[in-house]
Amino acid sequence: MRIAILAPEKIEFSSAAASITLGSSAGDDIVLAGAGVAAAHARLSLDARGYVLEVGAAAAPIHVNARPVRERALLHAGDQISIGAAQVLLLGEHVCEACPDDAEPDTEVPPGALSLRGIGGSRSGAALSVAPTLELAADGLPAGLGANAGSLRVFCVQGRPAMLCRDLPIAAWPRINGHVAACAWLHDGDQISIGAQRYLVDAPPDAARHDAADAFIPAEAARPEDTAGPRREVWWLLFTAAVIALVLALLLAIRH
Repeated sequence: MRIAILAPEKIEFSSAAASITLGSSAGDDIVLAGAGVAAAHARLSLDARGYVLEVGAAAAPIHVNARPVRERALLHAGDQISIGAAQVLLLGEHVCEACPDDAEPDTEVPPGALSLRGIGGSRSGAALSVAPTLELAADGLPAGLGANAGSLRVFCVQGRPAMLCRDLPIAAWPRINGHVAACAWLHDGDQISIGAQRYLVDAPPDAARHDAADAFIPAEAARPEDTAGPRREVWWLLFTAAVIALVLALLLAIRH
């Protein structure tokens, strides 16, 4: 797992262990300085559910994205953990892949195919649809018409979700799973943090997979054997199965 300490000093930490401790003791895996940090203050684990944060029994409450956690919480990459005066950011395992800054957005996006689900800030609990594009201002809220202070655009390119900063200053660039990015391909479950707002990407799970390129081949570019062949084989199998079933039924009827 990858961790970035944002305060009181900036350090990145990477570990192959499935569980690490965070606290003020020299025996902790990540030693945090600052007021309000206790020894073995928290444990961060990675299991089948994802990242799990556990608060030490005698430790003061921890905040995740400004919300208190007193015992246990399930986290996403990109979540910010406040332990006393220390600020810790949970990073995604892989730095996001940049998309071309001249990518042309799809003119149509099927309803419900791509949306951002608010999980932090004033838009928490709300869903923002991408139809066919969505513009967010530097504060992370939907941009008004004619906004000229820069924005973050979310859209699709041949069905593949993407985001692109438009005239946003570097200080206002969003974080994708904890990594600062000006443009990136998006995946289902990615967390976008911009301004005080946090969103999770709701998209088809395989929409941005590198091995899903066949899904975006135009119909006119497909070869006849790529389309007709498999369909004929399926119909032939169905016909054969039907004949076998009929023969078996006749044999059973004759025996009885």
